[in-house]
Amino acid sequence: MRKYKYCKETLDVALEGLQSEDVAQRKKSTRFIKMASCSEIFGKMCDTLGVQAWFLSSKNYEKLIAILLNESEDKLIWEYLSILDMVCRRYVDHSCYAKDFAKQQICVTYKERTYEIAKQFSHHSSAIVRQMSASIMAYMGDGNAWDIFCNVMLKKRDLCTISHITGAIGRYCYYTNREIDDNFIGGIMTDSQQIHLSNSLQSIYQHTSNKSIKGMCLTAI
Repeated sequence: MRKYKYCKETLDVALEGLQSEDVAQRKKSTRFIKMASCSEIFGKMCDTLGVQAWFLSSKNYEKLIAILLNESEDKLIWEYLSILDMVCRRYVDHSCYAKDFAKQQICVTYKERTYEIAKQFSHHSSAIVRQMSASIMAYMGDGNAWDIFCNVMLKKRDLCTISHITGAIGRYCYYTNREIDDNFIGGIMTDSQQIHLSNSLQSIYQHTSNKSIKGMCLTAI
């Protein structure tokens, strides 16, 4: 029987590690769970269906959320939100699963809870936390995410931030242009929001020397 790096047993251990008072241990456990959330689907290192069941268990994600709500380190809050986001993308909505899998109640409940938590952190004092909250909100179809992104870009213009923002814009355009109703919430991007986003990205494009950031901004604009 194959021994997977990412499976129920190893995730249980990592979840316990998140409750440590030692920041270094929390970071180590967070990295492990984060890697499990974005591991190759049906790859050699991940028991995909077992990990999927683990993440979608309310017992486990409510523990993760409780830890998130008590966390004071901005970077760790970002990581926890990122985990919730990746589970939606890779263990709920991915096209490799049965056609109507994402419509099952266990999946709908998970996404509702993730969206609820994202909104709760959307006004956080940390720009990186607001960015990840908005990334989740945009993925769910909440149009308020675009205003949050514009606000974030006033302070954060690094590669990671811009990649998340332009990725969200790209996904929105892809589904909108093809008239695919894939939004969990059903929001839109207003003309005013489009102008503000375009102006923000144009400003970043003009002032950055990073070629990758320039390319992402130009593509999004």
